[in-house]
Amino acid sequence: MPEPSAERADFGPARLRAIPYPVLCTLLGLVVGWVPLLIHGPHPYKFTMWHLNGAVAVWGFYTARMLVGFLVGITGWPARWYLRGPLCGVIMLLPLGFIALSNPSCGWP
Repeated sequence: MPEPSAERADFGPARLRAIPYPVLCTLLGLVVGWVPLLIHGPHPYKFTMWHLNGAVAVWGFYTARMLVGFLVGITGWPARWYLRGPLCGVIMLLPLGFIALSNPSCGWP
């Protein structure tokens, strides 16, 4: 199935049109995956206080966030990227969300 944006290949800078769609999505995912670190976390201490390795738990969140862009790039359903992005985000982060909710120091105050 061709990517919907492939039909509009004459729009945008030539350099961006030369980058394959999966590579572009992966690069965007790698960059945007770090935004939560700049805003709120998660903080490793919330896991370390329960005798878990907080650094590893937090890297699980960052890795999942960065992989969302890759997942959007390699999937073809749904056809529109603006629907595929949130769906892939939920698929990647839902398991980690359950881990965060099981931690008494995470979640609602």
